[in-house]
Amino acid sequence: MSVPPEYNREAIRTKFKDLFEHSLDLIYINDFNGNFLDANEITLLTLGYEQEEIANLSFIDLLDKEDLTKAWKVTKEIRKIGKQTSRSEYKIKTKNGEYLHVETYGIPLKQDGKIYAVLGIGKNITELKKSELKVKESEHLFKALFKEGPIPAYIWKFVADDFILMDYNNAADKFTSGGIKSFIGMRASKMYSNRPDIIEDLSLCVKKKAQITKEMKYQFELSKEDKYLSVNYGFVDPDLIIVSTEDITERKEAEVKLKESELKYRNMIKNLDVGFYQVTLDGRMINHNPAHNRILNYDNSESLIGKNVTDFWQVPEQRHQYVEQLMRDKYAKNYICPALTKDGKKVVVQLNSHLMYDQKGNPSGVEGTFIDITEKFNLEEKLRESERKYRYLYENTPFSIILINSKGFVIDVNPSFENVFGFAKDEVIGKKFMEVSVIHPEFVPTVISLFERFLKGEKLHRIDIKMLRKDGTVFWTNLQAALMRMGNEVYIQAILSDITPRKEAEFLKEQELEKLKELDQIRKNLISRVSHELKTPLVSVNGGCELLLSIYNDHLNQEELEIIELIEKGGKRLRYLVESLTDVSRIEFSKFELVKKNHNLTEIIRDVAKELMYSIRERKLNLSLMLPEELIIRVDRIRIEQVIMNLLSNAIKNTAPNGDITITLYKDNEYALISIEDTGIGLTENEMKLLFTRFGKIERYGKGFEYINIQGSGLGLFISKEIVDLHEGMIRAESEGRNKGSKFVVKLPL
Repeated sequence: MSVPPEYNREAIRTKFKDLFEHSLDLIYINDFNGNFLDANEITLLTLGYEQEEIANLSFIDLLDKEDLTKAWKVTKEIRKIGKQTSRSEYKIKTKNGEYLHVETYGIPLKQDGKIYAVLGIGKNITELKKSELKVKESEHLFKALFKEGPIPAYIWKFVADDFILMDYNNAADKFTSGGIKSFIGMRASKMYSNRPDIIEDLSLCVKKKAQITKEMKYQFELSKEDKYLSVNYGFVDPDLIIVSTEDITERKEAEVKLKESELKYRNMIKNLDVGFYQVTLDGRMINHNPAHNRILNYDNSESLIGKNVTDFWQVPEQRHQYVEQLMRDKYAKNYICPALTKDGKKVVVQLNSHLMYDQKGNPSGVEGTFIDITEKFNLEEKLRESERKYRYLYENTPFSIILINSKGFVIDVNPSFENVFGFAKDEVIGKKFMEVSVIHPEFVPTVISLFERFLKGEKLHRIDIKMLRKDGTVFWTNLQAALMRMGNEVYIQAILSDITPRKEAEFLKEQELEKLKELDQIRKNLISRVSHELKTPLVSVNGGCELLLSIYNDHLNQEELEIIELIEKGGKRLRYLVESLTDVSRIEFSKFELVKKNHNLTEIIRDVAKELMYSIRERKLNLSLMLPEELIIRVDRIRIEQVIMNLLSNAIKNTAPNGDITITLYKDNEYALISIEDTGIGLTENEMKLLFTRFGKIERYGKGFEYINIQGSGLGLFISKEIVDLHEGMIRAESEGRNKGSKFVVKLPL
């Protein structure tokens, strides 16, 4: 790379010694082809090059096509007019491939009146550009806060030399009694065709790109009401204007009345709802109204004349700045002042004041009004604090959060997402969420469907889905989403929580349940098989005993008869057990069927009582039957007899000699109720829990339980409950505890 003969490195270095050695800016020299001729240490460090590499370096290596075109135009401008008219901004690639944003300005270098090179002075504004990006990212949060602001506000968009009303906040809607809704999307030129001053103010705000505050008189289109407004135009890059308005009609009307006459002036001051004051420049109070006293908690009759207003300031030193502003601007509008009441309570007031002048036209004091905006100020502070808390929670929550717009592009993710999924934020933002490989292929169709349905406003429940980390690891998450509307934009906020341990536990539980089902089926089959296999030999045993007793009864001695009777009793008990097991098997295989007919329930109960009368007399019990003559009901007689037989047998077994058993039958609305109550051993709380369960036999041994018959399989009450349930009835047990008897109630539909 050749160096222009006019360029003398040492001469240039000597001439610009201070710049090269002490400047914190980037200093470099390049020829008109973009080749570097020299650069200071800051430039070399910033770009990552050594001094000896400069000779082979060109802007062509550092700039993209667009910036090269811009640089060529600037160079052409310098050569043409001998200077650069404005600063330029470039995105420059460093030696390690990173990009920096640099703002630079070129100064021509001349030899014999001829420009032969350009001295560039630049600033590294990369961090500034990043900050601007973060500001834009936070814009949607600002919009959310804007909606709930206490001051009426409107958002205008600058389009083709006109302004379109884009949005308004809740305060604006209330301020116009809902009338503003019909103007959304309308152009300012149409809305304010008779108010060119408003169009001019909007245009001035865009031109200056700064905040402008105006006062105006305005007639509302719907109510035809005139109001004085304080209007603040705030420019928001690149094309938005936020216009906030404050109704100052009362204040303006008060100012007009002040000019009418001294009497009206004094009366108005006296009756103002806002505080009024007049003070000397050094702060001595010379006049005030009752509202001044009320706001600051002084008695209405108490005179504050002569007091120094710094007594009312939380920070007295700040009044000096306030007076400086007054002297500079002649007035102070909406000045926020932290104040103190008489009892030392901290409040916030808003001052509107101006200078007073003596006869010579010199400033002599300050006159103004103020209102208590403590509540409003605290609300705004809470909004700011709410935003800070939201950002803190968003940044620090353990859940992964993804913000997606209506087109499916990822707008933002929180740090937890980066940690859990292994993706950096800049790897996912700006991409469609389906292009980021985080959803397991098995669930892709489901998520797409959910996204589309959710955007249509359909409310969806949480869902468990499989996800993928950047390294390919599969894990389970619980997905929940919320629909957010900010301005005209719709966003979906998806929250993901890692539930892998829970899902693993669920899978293990399902496996265990399957094993339990298999074991239960084996048990059912075993019961069915055992009960079936026992029936045949039992017929032989029972039949043989009956045959021996009927044929050989006279030929057997007493001991032989007792042995046969013992065998017969054991056979009967075993037959009852087999029948119970058979019933249980039928219940479990859903083959327990009823044959219902109309029967007299009174007759059924009497027949069961007669059959068990021998056992009742043998145990010396008193049985009372409280039955109607007839109560016809549609039941399976054999099965209902089985239920009553089982309940009465239990009462007999668990009641001491000379005890009482009462059977009651009565109607209650659409039901027949059978109550079997005894004065026996009773039931404890734990024993009550075992009732009506399969093999739920209650064992009682020891002193005081000698009279109890402990024989039984523990299946009777279980089968009884199933029979009653099949009749669409209910069965329950009641007992006050040990030795206080028990009561069983069967409820059957009529």
